[in-house]
Amino acid sequence: MQAYQPEVFLQGSYANHTNTRGDSDVDIVVMMKSAYMPDIGRLTVPEIVRYNAVSSPATTSVEGLRQAVTDALNSYYGYERVHPRNKCIRVDKQSGYVDADVVPAQQHRLYESFPAYGEPRFIEGISIQPLSGRRIVNYPKEHIKNGEAKNRKCSNFYKPTVRQIKRLRRAAVDAGLVGKKDAPGYLLECLTYNAPTSYFTSDDTQRVIKVLSWLQSFSASELAATIKSCDDIHWLFKTDPGDHNEYLAHKTIKTLWDFL
Repeated sequence: MQAYQPEVFLQGSYANHTNTRGDSDVDIVVMMKSAYMPDIGRLTVPEIVRYNAVSSPATTSVEGLRQAVTDALNSYYGYERVHPRNKCIRVDKQSGYVDADVVPAQQHRLYESFPAYGEPRFIEGISIQPLSGRRIVNYPKEHIKNGEAKNRKCSNFYKPTVRQIKRLRRAAVDAGLVGKKDAPGYLLECLTYNAPTSYFTSDDTQRVIKVLSWLQSFSASELAATIKSCDDIHWLFKTDPGDHNEYLAHKTIKTLWDFL
């Protein structure tokens, strides 16, 4: 494993402290740093030339990392608890714990500058290669950092609001008003993240009313044009790898508003 220079960290609702009782698993990233996936789309032509002059082929692969992670999990937990999934490796829960999705990934670098002198500047993300389907790039560390900053700006009421809206959505599912796969927790968190800071007041009820009122005022097309993901890099309904549908999100928001 050391050849891959792995870094292990949490992502998702547990990492962002927006998990509720309905969140049944924890996401753990094993990120390979011995080789990275570059995105040089923001660089100037001279910067791209400089990058190409110093780049070199990788000697490790995400496929090799996945096998190494699988072998390590099998050795520690036993084959009966470890199962391959398309994007991750599932480790079944045991008493007192939840299921874990272990995600083998490669460091992704979104370059912002590549100067002739000094260190290049980039935003770190992760690149996931599923067993089938296209490569997925997201920025869990940016998500965590931005969520913490938003929570501070909102006097620590942002994350409780996310949890409230997630519980409201679960109640709507139980009532048969919302489909089980509609509006996953990540989507609800990103929608809430975009709400104005002034709406996150100390009153539990008023916070949810203000945030949902603001969200339901948008049409589906306005949601697509307005709402960014929590990483502040992707547009939630345009470039986010979750392939979220603005029309379904708009319908769900309206349902939650009426249900409230």
